[in-house]
Amino acid sequence: MRRVLLTIALGACIGLSGCASMPVASASGGISLLRDALSVPVAELETKAASGDARAQFSTSLVYQYGLQGTPADPVKATTYSQKALSVKGYTPITQYIAGLNGNPGRTAIINVPRYEVTAGEAQAAYRCAQAVARRVAPAVGAAACGTMEVYAEIMSRWYGGKSRWPVV
Repeated sequence: MRRVLLTIALGACIGLSGCASMPVASASGGISLLRDALSVPVAELETKAASGDARAQFSTSLVYQYGLQGTPADPVKATTYSQKALSVKGYTPITQYIAGLNGNPGRTAIINVPRYEVTAGEAQAAYRCAQAVARRVAPAVGAAACGTMEVYAEIMSRWYGGKSRWPVV
């Protein structure tokens, strides 16, 4: 009985350690996509996007969605780039040891966990902040959309070239 409980506890520890090592999407990843859309030249973004870089594809979609960097807004191109970026998927292999029972040898299993280069959470964070900046919402609302007041102020100054409707401190 004790051996079975020990085996179950060991299996749970190994299984949970695999989960703990998986990267978690953060809003800062979405903000970095928006920063790239505002600072990296459009030609460079399109070159990277054409080579399959999902982050560049999503940043390019933001450029075309909002007409950034003097580029005319093109919703069709924006949607195309966004769909490409959100569909790029890779796999993270996780090795798990499965203990043997009743004197049988244990075995190792490799589990391929899918991961996306641009997660839905990052995309939502980028869109949420971009919409707040495009609409020039009040600083408190913008800070909630972009994460912090400092990030909102930075994105506002990049978006409008230092000319903002709201005096952000």
